[in-house]
Amino acid sequence: MIRSLKLINRNILLSNRKNKLFTTTSNNNANNNNSSQTQFIIKDDNTVELSAELKASIKLEEQKKIVKEVMDKPQSSKFLKGDVLLEGIKNDGSSLRFYKTTDMCKTEPENPDQGYYPLIDDRKIRTPSGHVIITPSKEIAYSVAAEWRAQEKYIKPSRLPITQTIISCLDVRPEGRFKIIGEFINHLATDPICNREKNDSKLKKLQSELYEPILQFANEYYGIPFSISTHLSISKHPKELTDKIERHLHSMNNWELVCLQLISQSSKSFLVALSLYYGKLRLDNLYQTIALEEEYQSETWGRIPFGHDLAECETHNEIAPPLFMLRNMNPIPLPK
Repeated sequence: MIRSLKLINRNILLSNRKNKLFTTTSNNNANNNNSSQTQFIIKDDNTVELSAELKASIKLEEQKKIVKEVMDKPQSSKFLKGDVLLEGIKNDGSSLRFYKTTDMCKTEPENPDQGYYPLIDDRKIRTPSGHVIITPSKEIAYSVAAEWRAQEKYIKPSRLPITQTIISCLDVRPEGRFKIIGEFINHLATDPICNREKNDSKLKKLQSELYEPILQFANEYYGIPFSISTHLSISKHPKELTDKIERHLHSMNNWELVCLQLISQSSKSFLVALSLYYGKLRLDNLYQTIALEEEYQSETWGRIPFGHDLAECETHNEIAPPLFMLRNMNPIPLPK
């Protein structure tokens, strides 16, 4: 699942001009729940100078404690390198917009082929796990900048789908890769594209019309036929085929693997995700294909007002970000 966005806003909130001017929350009274906003400056030599208001309101020991906390916190040292840390944005959309501008830049001259940085107030962005967001194409970097530029007074994570997808790609761990690949292999046995109705019916005819082109493409793509199951049975694919698919998935990088996983989750089919990526399945036929049985049942029992339309919109919204990213990167490696 796409993990939620977070943004640091406790100790460091604002950077300004040559010297860095910050706002922090300080409790003057331990029994008072209302915290007051105070300021301090981090100079170019990374020393901290408290504002006059803060010095006048707290004792010397507390001043030293604040300076020590600012300099010792790992997120502070990272921030001083010019990075914006994503760690703390609320999912309910109540976090205030803290920045003014967004943009994109290419990587350093010594690594010209590494990728592109989306920028917030001319600073790089780090994921909650500390990875710098660097995209493989300028189109993806521009889309991230556009998402953040479109935020208004409050930051709404639901309107940052590309950013959230990138975080999922960058923060996946090695053990997470093995889990994703294992899920792909396990779900092949229940992939709806490889299942047919047992008896001749209108539904079986529709399955043949919509599923057969996808299945034929998958057979040619991997060079080994997929097995077909009927009714409630599962597909028993040849081990040679599943081993080849597993090697193919291992050859992908995290970006390609996670994006394919997100599309497969929403479409309920790995074969649909592949066909969609290669243009063998049109977007205007996508929902009809992945919700074939639901659409078939609705013809018999009727449609829920707006229910099916809403489900179709949600499916397209979930698939669009990872599909956009896949199509704006280098082609995924071919199976061997």
